[in-house]
This record gives sequence, structure tokens and C-alpha cells, in this order.
Amino acid sequence: MSRALCFCLLLFCLAPPLAAGEEGELAYAIFLKVNGRPITQDNVIQVMRFLVKREYNGEVPEEEPAMANIQKAAIRDLVRAQLIHSEASRAGVKLDREYSRRAIAMSGLRPDEVTPTIRRMLEADDLFDEIMMVEGTPIRTPSPREMKEFYTQNQDGFRQDAFVIVRTIFLGYDGRRPNSFFRQQGEDLAWQINSVPLSERTEYFSRLAKEQSQDVFAEHGGRLTGDAAEAWMPREFTNVNAEGRPIFPEAMVEGIRSLVNRGEVRVVESEDGVHLLYLEDVRGGGVISWNESKRVVEYVVKQRNRNAAMRSWINRIYDHSDVKWHDGTPYDKAILTEEILPSERGLSGRG
Repeated sequence: MSRALCFCLLLFCLAPPLAAGEEGELAYAIFLKVNGRPITQDNVIQVMRFLVKREYNGEVPEEEPAMANIQKAAIRDLVRAQLIHSEASRAGVKLDREYSRRAIAMSGLRPDEVTPTIRRMLEADDLFDEIMMVEGTPIRTPSPREMKEFYTQNQDGFRQDAFVIVRTIFLGYDGRRPNSFFRQQGEDLAWQINSVPLSERTEYFSRLAKEQSQDVFAEHGGRLTGDAAEAWMPREFTNVNAEGRPIFPEAMVEGIRSLVNRGEVRVVESEDGVHLLYLEDVRGGGVISWNESKRVVEYVVKQRNRNAAMRSWINRIYDHSDVKWHDGTPYDKAILTEEILPSERGLSGRG
């Protein structure tokens, strides 16, 4: 078996667990040994399932590079956890049972999902904190100033995704009249719509769309989600269909993303005609306030401090550790401190 897992393993990792007697050599195939303790294919599969749940809400990413990163991170986390447990055992450091319960609770896993492999991995962070305490170099708790600076410098990471309900009226160029005629027609319709009280504006726009719009959304009162039960769409949607072609003209997409207030009307032009865009409703969006973000910021900054301590610690202990692939090739120490997954490169995906 090659050092890297083949792609069939990536698919297998999401299959139901094998029944007793069906594992054969598959579950027990050894990929690495860390200080004499084996890391098996079954261990890797368990952690990959956990990471898919944590990073992608249980939805398997379709992109092969994303799954390859899940595999790489699973092996890294298992090696790192085993190094921590080995050093803790050597130094006589034990984890308080309450810390263990907390780590499991924060994982969001059901009790039946917490296998011994997953438990050891979840406990590793807290056990590492205990090792640092014993060594006299505790993980630094971020100061209020450090936290506020992080929040200020990473505003994009604290932006909420906005979801919108948008309606449109399309007036297509016909080649018989100048484009300016349709532009003026659009501006006149926008003026009419804006003159209607906000409480009546959606109904009025919907009626105009059914009467005057020249696209497939007209029969649904111009609503871009048509007759779908879920009317909301992300403001920052990806404008590509399953065939890789644009869904809407780019001018229309930019117009949708620029809509801010309920009842707002915007007129934009594409090469095909004039589009009136109407924001029926919006939820989310904007920057999460400092008061709402403090706990997240504290976690992220402390995790950053822990990662810095981890890099230094690994450089110290790795030389007297024994980490090798099944064929005797040394495991690359640098991987143990890489930022591989989405949650490690920003705020997304953190629970």
C-alpha cells in the first residue's frame, strides 16, 4: 500500500462502519507508528468522518483536493495527538475528567460517535495545555487589547452572510428603438414603484412584473427563486450553473449585491436590456458586533497562541520521537504545524 491513501479510501471513509467480521485487513492496515503505537486505516477513517462533520457540516466536499486535505489533516491530527499523549505519559501528566467531558461536549458529537480514537484526539488540546503548565510555559491567555486588535484587523472574518428575497422586471432591447428608450422606461417604473408605500410595494412590484417583465420570472411576480418553497437566496451567490455558464448577467449580479434596504429598487443595464431589481427582504449581513464576537475572538486568539506553542514544542520533542510510515520512511515534521483545513485558515467552520 502506498504512503498516501488512494481516493477510494476517501469515498470509503463516508460509508457506514463495517459489520463485525467484515473488516479483514482493511481496518487494521497500519499507515504509521508513533513511538511504537500504530495508526491504522480505521483510525484515519474515523477522524476523517469527524473532520467532514466539523469542516463541512457533514456534507462531503465534491472537490478531490478538499478531500485530500481532510485525509492529510486526519493523519496529522492523529500523529500530533499521539505525540501529546506519549509525552504526557512520560512526564506523568494526566487530564482531569472534567476537561475530557468538556472537550467531548464541545465537539458536537453524539455519545455513540465518540470512539476511543476520537476521544484521544479531542482530549489532545487540553492535555497539551496541561503539559505546558507542568513545563512552566502555560498557553498565554489573550489580553483584552490583543483581542480587540484581532477583531479590528479581521473584520472580514466577522461578516455575516446576508440572505435576500429579490424580484426583477426585465425590459429587453428590441432593436427597433434606441436603448435609451428602455432605460427611460425602467427609470419611470422605478419612480412609480418608489412612490408606493413600503407596506404595499412588494404586491405592486409583483403585479408590474407579471404585466411587463419579459423573462421566465414574470409568472412568479419577478421573484428570482421562482416558485421554490425557499424564497431566500445568498446575496453573495456564485453566478455559475451546473454547466459552468453564468446564471445572470454580471451587471444584474452586481446590482443584487448592492441592494441594502428593504423596498429598495435599482435599475441596471446588461447587453440584453434593462433590469429593475427590487429587494423584498433581507436577513443577516453586516459585521457581528464586538460584544457578540468576544468569546469567538478569545478562542481564536488563544488557539493561535497554542499553535505557536505547539510549533516550538514539536521542534523540541520531535527528535527524540519515533514517527515513521509503514515502510519506515520518516513522517514530515513540518506537516504537524501546517494550516490545512478551512477553520485553520480563518474563522469559518469553528464550532
